[in-house]
Amino acid sequence: MEKAAEFPKFECVISNTKEDYDSEIETFFTQLGSVQSDIGLLLLRDKPWEKNYRKFLGYLQDLETAIIFRRGIPESEFLKDLVLKPDSENEMEDEISDVLLRAKDDIPAILVRAQAKTREVGGLYVRMSRIPRFADGFTVERFEGLPNLRKALWRRAVETSKH
Repeated sequence: MEKAAEFPKFECVISNTKEDYDSEIETFFTQLGSVQSDIGLLLLRDKPWEKNYRKFLGYLQDLETAIIFRRGIPESEFLKDLVLKPDSENEMEDEISDVLLRAKDDIPAILVRAQAKTREVGGLYVRMSRIPRFADGFTVERFEGLPNLRKALWRRAVETSKH
């Protein structure tokens, strides 16, 4: 009898195990790469914020390294300065559709997409923290910058849509 074909697996550097391509760890890093790609687009298109986008990419790279090698906490203090209003205020001062309808170019749309993907990455991060073989890489301390990154991207979307 012939053995049924199986999908190939990849070697996970975090758990040192063979993982399926549809595993949550693969999804997490794919989505993280997608956020980085959007920020790369913004780096080229939103020149007044180029310095911030470079910092965002550095932060995400440091986060990825910290997760994989289970050491260090990426520097994210600079993100707090970009979150203009305290958490107690309504962060959704505009609806997504308002931001997009006001936009004069594609920068607000890319920002909206990047902040939504960042929220998704945060959710995947929390899921990964609950899987014992990945939990050491996905600590609460390493997570702390993601909500502020998302808020900074959202606030920039609102700001750029008003120009």
